[in-house]
Amino acid sequence: MKKIAAISGLVVLLSITAVNADIAELDLFDLGCQSVYDFDSQYWTTDFDLGVTFIEISNVYIDWAGEITAGLAIEYISPDETFPLDVGISASLGSNPYFRSARIWGGEETYPNAELFDCQSEIELVGSSSWSDLFDGQGTITISYKEVIMLNGMYVEHGSATLDRATLIVEGVIPEPTTLLLLALGWLALLREHRE
Repeated sequence: MKKIAAISGLVVLLSITAVNADIAELDLFDLGCQSVYDFDSQYWTTDFDLGVTFIEISNVYIDWAGEITAGLAIEYISPDETFPLDVGISASLGSNPYFRSARIWGGEETYPNAELFDCQSEIELVGSSSWSDLFDGQGTITISYKEVIMLNGMYVEHGSATLDRATLIVEGVIPEPTTLLLLALGWLALLREHRE
């Protein structure tokens, strides 16, 4: 009878969900993120540690604000006629196995003035990509300046992007310490009962 009770208790303990939804945030300026991105200073990259571990990650965002100033471009068939063309800024977390990033393009509509942005952009998974490499809370993030790839022309003046805020946000599930403690105590009780 004691064995049946012990086994039943073990099943109950193991059926307890040992999880807790959580959001981890990391201010990239605290890690040295540069504020201006242009053709001469195209990217910034750093390793990070969120200080938590996950058993599941549901979403990853970059919460950012700043401004984008378009570049000037020409088409090869009419090199004397310039026109404003969007430039962009991207946040990426590398590949697993495919590239994962979020981008914002802008500046063309407001040229020569900068176009403001203030948003939360989802860093998207592509194909069979996953967040498994971030389960330990550690990774590498890169912020980059981007220009439109033109087959029939080129930029003659480069634009720029300026960041006023940049926060990495990871939503996921972390082990709940209280539940893990209950599981450990349950195991100890079962071992003690088994010895008696």
